[in-house]
Amino acid sequence: MVLVALSRSGPLRQRIAKGYSVYVPEPRPGRGAAELVAALLAAPPSLPPGPAGPPFALRGSGRTPAALWVDTGRVSLHGPETREHVAGVLAGAVAQVAAEVRRKGGLLLPTGWQRQPDPTAGLCADLHSAEVLGPVQRELFGNLVREHTAPLIALTGRQLYGPGGVSPGGSARLSRSVDQVSTRYIESYAPEHLERVRTRLRQEERLSRLEAMDVNPLGEPEAGAEGDVTLRLFDAQVTVATTLAHALLVQALSMWSRDLERTGRRVRQVPQPLIEQDRARAVAHGLAAELHVEQGKRGDGPAKPRSAGRALLGLLYELMPYFRQLDATVDELAPLLIGMELAGSATASAFVRNENDLLARWRADDASALAPERLAQGVATPDWLTTDHLSAANQAIARGSWAAARIWLTERVTGPSSPRPRQEAPPEAGRSNAGRSSTGQPGTGRPAPLTADQLLDLVGKPDIRVPEVLEALRSYCLTRGALDLTRPLRTRGRDEARALRRALRPRAGQRVRCEEPLSSWDDGAADRAVRMAGEQGVALLHWDLPAQDRPRVREGLRSVGRAPDGMRHVLLTDTTYTGSGDERRGTVEVLLVAPREEADR
Repeated sequence: MVLVALSRSGPLRQRIAKGYSVYVPEPRPGRGAAELVAALLAAPPSLPPGPAGPPFALRGSGRTPAALWVDTGRVSLHGPETREHVAGVLAGAVAQVAAEVRRKGGLLLPTGWQRQPDPTAGLCADLHSAEVLGPVQRELFGNLVREHTAPLIALTGRQLYGPGGVSPGGSARLSRSVDQVSTRYIESYAPEHLERVRTRLRQEERLSRLEAMDVNPLGEPEAGAEGDVTLRLFDAQVTVATTLAHALLVQALSMWSRDLERTGRRVRQVPQPLIEQDRARAVAHGLAAELHVEQGKRGDGPAKPRSAGRALLGLLYELMPYFRQLDATVDELAPLLIGMELAGSATASAFVRNENDLLARWRADDASALAPERLAQGVATPDWLTTDHLSAANQAIARGSWAAARIWLTERVTGPSSPRPRQEAPPEAGRSNAGRSSTGQPGTGRPAPLTADQLLDLVGKPDIRVPEVLEALRSYCLTRGALDLTRPLRTRGRDEARALRRALRPRAGQRVRCEEPLSSWDDGAADRAVRMAGEQGVALLHWDLPAQDRPRVREGLRSVGRAPDGMRHVLLTDTTYTGSGDERRGTVEVLLVAPREEADR
C-alpha cells in the first residue's frame, strides 16, 4: 500500500462572549442595574485588541438588561500559548469593564447574585460560537452537542448564591428561562432545505424559531456571531479560567463533528423525549442528576440510569484524542477532569467539580467569601480571573489525591494521538477484502489499536468468546501510554462494570495472588504470571491488602517498568471494601497481556 493522502481535522476559530451581571448596592428609581448597563453600552470603554487585531467588544441584551458580555470576536484557540494569550487579554478586558461599572456606582459580579431586586435580570450565559464550514458541519456539530446536552448543562450550570450560601440544583438561568428550549435533531441545514425544516418544526413541535434552541445553529446576532453555531446552554462562569476550559471542550466537540463529516458518518438520533427528560434533570439537579441515557452506539439499546457525572466523564474520555490534537496541557484540562475524577473515586465526596461546588466550598471555608465586595474585587483582578480556583480548592482538600489525579491526567494527555489520521490508498482493480480485519487496518491483516471504551464495548457483547476477548485486549495494548481501565469502567453502571471485569479476567488457572507490591519482574509471583501470559496469552496479578497499601502496588508497577518480552500490563481493578471487623481493605488487579508474536512463538 502506498500512502497518497493524510488527513486530520484541525480546530477552527471560536467566538467567546464572557458574561457577568451588574449589581447596584443602593438602587434608586432610574438608577438601577439596567440603567447602568444602558449607560455603559451607550459610551463603552475602549477595550484591548484581541489576538486577531480588532479590539474586544462590550455587548448587552434586551432579554437580560442587568447583564454584560465581553466579546472576543473570532479567535484561534489551536495551541496552549494562544489560549493563554486569549485568556490574559480577556481577563484584562473584564477587569477594565469592572472598573468602569464601579466608577458608575455598581459592581460587576458573577451571574446569580440573590440580592438583586430581580435576580433573573442578571442571569446570563457564556456564549461559545464555533466557526463551521458549510451546512453539513452545521448539522453534525449541532446534533452532536444536542446528544450531550444533559452532561454539558450539569457541568456548566450555575445556581443563585448569596450570603447564606449557594442554592442547590443545576442551572438557575435555564430553570427560569421562557425563551430557550432543547435542541431538535435537524437532518439538514442546506439553504434549499432550511425553510422546509422551519415549517416542519412549527407544525409538528410548535417551535417557531431555530434560534430559540440551546444550540443556535445560525449564530447569535446579539453576540455578533451570525453564520457560526452558538452554544447557549453554558451558564456564565465566575472566572475566565473556567470559561477557557469550556472553550477547549467546545473546540474538541467541533473537531469531532468535522471528523464525522470527513468519514461520512452522522450523529445518531436520540429520541427527543429522552433529550428533554435528561435536560430537565440536569437543569434541576446538576451533577447529582440521574440521567436515562440511551445505551449503544446507534441508540438501539434501552435507556438505563446513569449519573450525570459518569455521563460527563464518558464524554470527556471520548474527546481525549481531540484534546491531544489541540496540545491541551494538564493545567488546561484540570478544571474539567480532576474534580470529576476525584469525586468519582471517593466514597464520600467533598471535592470541587464545577463552580457551583466552588462557591459552596468558599462559603464553607469563610462565611464572608461570597460578599459582593469581595467577589467584585476578584472580578476586577486579571490574575484572579485566570487562576484555576477549582484545582486550588481540590489541592487544599486532599493534596495527595490531587497529585495522584494529576499524574493520571498527565498519562492520559501524553497517550496516543488517536483517532489516527486516515490513510487513503489508490483504488486497485480486483482488490480483495481478505486482508482487512473487521476492526483493522487495510492490507495488514492486524486489528487497529482500540481505545478503552472500544475495548469495553466489544467485551460487553453477550456472545463474545474467550479468544475474542484476548484479541481485543491485545488490540487495546497497541496503544501507547499507561493502560488503565479503572476510570473508563467507572463511567459504566455498577452492574455493567462488574460484568465487564468478569469477562476480562482469565480463568482461575491463569491468576496469580500477590502478597507484596512488585519490586522486580523476577519476583516469584511476577515471574509465574509472565510465564503464564507467555503460554496462554494473558495472566492476572491479584492483590488483597490493607486499603492504605494500594498506592504502593501502583508505585511498584511504575518502578519495575515494562514487563519482559514485549508484554503490557493493564490496570483492571483498584478499589476498597469493608472486611471483617470493619477493616478497610483494598483490591488491585492487573492483567498481563502477551503480544501476538510472544503467544504464537
